[in-house]
Amino acid sequence: MTDPWLVSALALWIALVLTLERLAVAQMPPAENWRRILRNLGLGMIALTAAPLLLTLTGRFASGMEPLVPLTALGALGALLVQLLVLDIWTYGMHRAYHEIPFLWRFHAPHHLDDHLDASSAFRFHLGEILISAAMRLIPALIFGIDAATLLLFEALLMANAVFHHSNIALPRRFERLLSWFIVTPSIHWIHHHKIRADTDSNYTAILSIWDRLFGSANPKARVIGMPIGVEGQRDQSFLRLLAYPFVRRD
Repeated sequence: MTDPWLVSALALWIALVLTLERLAVAQMPPAENWRRILRNLGLGMIALTAAPLLLTLTGRFASGMEPLVPLTALGALGALLVQLLVLDIWTYGMHRAYHEIPFLWRFHAPHHLDDHLDASSAFRFHLGEILISAAMRLIPALIFGIDAATLLLFEALLMANAVFHHSNIALPRRFERLLSWFIVTPSIHWIHHHKIRADTDSNYTAILSIWDRLFGSANPKARVIGMPIGVEGQRDQSFLRLLAYPFVRRD
């Protein structure tokens, strides 16, 4: 992300979420939580380095092609809003595919092996998943003429909400219930990380919460303090094992 205003706004938002996590903790972190955070940040550094470069390349390639569905008639703002909406729906579909297609799950599982959730979990993605996701975004980019700036703007919005809905913040119940009608909140997304596969395979949406309700993947359960987090039947692994995870044979 090269826009300094966008980077600054995102940094301030992350700082605010980290502060709120310490002022209003929903669930006490495990012992030696710093080891887990270091693993998350290690994977995050790789992801944050690769994602902007890959999305820039994707956007520039798409910009050099004639879009299949031109949006010029909508004006600049209208086209931008439609493109962001398309990317959010696409992200929902890709996230669901990562859970339903075994090959893709191998690359997504390291994210779910985290046995506790906080803002650092939002950065915990395998490089392979970043590569696949960036390549697959070429499809909506080519169809709707989405340029690099819009892809990076969406990525910033996605990251901002991911930091929020992974966060370990105890929100007022009424406020979170109201907010959850519009965007994904911690209560919604923590169920997605519940260490029961039936719950893990639900609540896929990333920003707007409507997609799970629309496509029948919404889970009515609410976050319960102390609920086990992770992948059913597995435990979290070391940083190097997480990097190797997609390539290790499992019978």
